[in-house]
Amino acid sequence: MRKSLIVIGVGLVLAVSGGIGVATTTSPTSAPPAGSVPRVVPDSGQDLDAAVASLQATLRRVPGDHVSWANLAVAYVEQARVTGNATYYEKADEAAARSFDLEPDDNFPALAARAAIASARHDFSDALASADEALAINPRDLGALAIRVDALNELGRYDEQLKALRTADRLQPSTAIAARYSYAYELRGDLDRALDILRRAAAAGSRADKAYTLTLAADILRKQDRLGAARRQLDIVEEAVPGYLPGLVSAARLATARGDLEGAVTSWQDVVARQPLPEYLTELGELLEHLDRPDEADAQFAVVRTTIQLLDASGVRTDLETALFEADHGSPERALSQARAEWRQRTSVHVADALAWALHRNGRDREALAIARRATRLGSHEAKFWIHRGTIEAALGMTGEARTHLRRGLDTDPGMSPWQGDVARAALAEIEGNR
Repeated sequence: MRKSLIVIGVGLVLAVSGGIGVATTTSPTSAPPAGSVPRVVPDSGQDLDAAVASLQATLRRVPGDHVSWANLAVAYVEQARVTGNATYYEKADEAAARSFDLEPDDNFPALAARAAIASARHDFSDALASADEALAINPRDLGALAIRVDALNELGRYDEQLKALRTADRLQPSTAIAARYSYAYELRGDLDRALDILRRAAAAGSRADKAYTLTLAADILRKQDRLGAARRQLDIVEEAVPGYLPGLVSAARLATARGDLEGAVTSWQDVVARQPLPEYLTELGELLEHLDRPDEADAQFAVVRTTIQLLDASGVRTDLETALFEADHGSPERALSQARAEWRQRTSVHVADALAWALHRNGRDREALAIARRATRLGSHEAKFWIHRGTIEAALGMTGEARTHLRRGLDTDPGMSPWQGDVARAALAEIEGNR
C-alpha cells in the first residue's frame, strides 16, 4: 500500500509463553461460533491490541481453532512491522502451518494468512496466488480481498487493481477497502477524490479507523500544501489514539513542510526508535545530511544497511529499497543490479522509478528516460518520480522538459526529504545557468 504508512497496532503486547506464543495445555476442542473470532486484516487500521488479546485467549481455551491460528499468523506479520524484528515472520509461518495442520482442506483463513505473509515479504506473485486460492473458497473473505488489491498494485497491474477494488467494495465495504480505494486515486494524481473517500471513512469508523484514515488524510493535505488543515487532522489522530506511530511519521513530514527541521529530526528519531524501517532511517539520514551533520547521517545509513541485511536473512525481499538507497548513498552498480532484479518480478511505477534512477546513476540516461516515463505514466503525486525524470532529462539536454518536471517535483510535496529537494534544485540551477 502507501509507502508512507504501514499500519500498526499501538503497543502490541503478546503476553504468551513459549514457541510461537500460545501455551496449549488443553486438548483441541471444537472452534468457537462463527463470527466470534476477531479477524486481523493487514493495513486496516484496526485495534490490534484488542484483536491479539482476544485471539490468544481463544487459543488457550480452544487450541484446535484453525481460524484463530490463521489470524494470529497475520498478527505476527503486523508485529514484525511494529518492531522491525523480522524473526516474527518465522512465528507467522508457524502459526499458519498450525492452522493448515488442523484444517488442511478449504482453509481460506490460512490461505489469506499465507497471502499476507508473502505480501509482507514482498513476494507479491505468491501473495496474489494465495489470495486467489482463498477467494475461490470464500469470495467474501476481507483479508484475501485486501491482499489481492495490494498485490495487483505492487505488480503494476493497475487496471486489474481497480476491478479488484470494485469487487471488494461491493462484497466487503470497510475501512480497509476505503483506504485502498483512496490510494488508487492518489496514485493516479486525483488527491481531491482520495481525500473525500478518507473523510467519509473516518466519519463512519471507530477510533482506530479514525486514526488510520485521518493520518492518511493529513498526508494528502500536506501534499496539497494545506499545512494547517493537516495539523488539525493529526491533532484529532492524537486525541483518538495517543502515540499513534503512523501519525508521528506524518507529523515528522509536516514539520519538514513547515520548515521546522530540528523538530522533524526529533520526530524521526522517535519514529526509528520504535520502528526502524529502511525508508524511515533513510529519511532521517537525509535530513541530517541536509543539516550538515554528516557523522549522524552516516550512522543512520549504517543502520539502514544492517536492517536490510537482517530483512534479507529472514526472507524479506528488499531489492526495491536497496536499489533506491544504494543509488543515492552507496554503490550505483549494486543499485542497478537490485533494481533489475526487482523489475524482473514486477513492473509497478515505484520499481520503474528505482530502475530509471539506478540507470541514470550509472550514466545510462537514454535507457533511464524510457523507464522514467513509465514511472510517471499515472500522474502520481510522488515528488521523487518527477525529480528523477527531470534530472534524467537534464542530463540528456532536454532542458524544457527537465525544467517542467523538476519544478513539478519540488511543488509536489513540501514535506519531502530536504536532501532530495537539494538534488532537484541543483539540477534546476544548472539548467538555468546554462540558458
